[in-house]
Amino acid sequence: MIHVYVFNILQGAVCLYALLRGGRPERWTAIMLLVASGATWLIPFDPATSFRSIDTMGLAIDLVLMGGLTVMAAVANRFWPLWLAAVHLLAIGVHGVRGFDPGLMPWMYAVAAGKLAYPMILLLALGVMRHQRRLALYGRDPDWSLPWREQRDDV
Repeated sequence: MIHVYVFNILQGAVCLYALLRGGRPERWTAIMLLVASGATWLIPFDPATSFRSIDTMGLAIDLVLMGGLTVMAAVANRFWPLWLAAVHLLAIGVHGVRGFDPGLMPWMYAVAAGKLAYPMILLLALGVMRHQRRLALYGRDPDWSLPWREQRDDV
């Protein structure tokens, strides 16, 4: 159970860092990760039955988060959201593996699905650090890469 506390503290610290020091893409991503984490926390957990079949509620949360991360990767003027979305796609793939192999040990399903969140929060932290570096070097760091409209800093 200690690993849950460690993850929550780590994710909370990185998301707070993103909310305080990141640009709009970093802040929106932090919010999405916190909302998904909170929604996952609300799923009932029973050690006797959890992870013995596809976790449909967890899959639904992951799919909604994937949609948000995909939009972020498409419109953010950053490269790291592509990597974050790719790592999260692996997490969704874990649900598929569970569906194809009912003999998969429940602990393997739980560990594989949960541990992929660590590289995601690392990518967010690196994204904030790079944002701060670009601000220091260039004095600005445009948030969005929207080809259909003129780029403005006040939007």
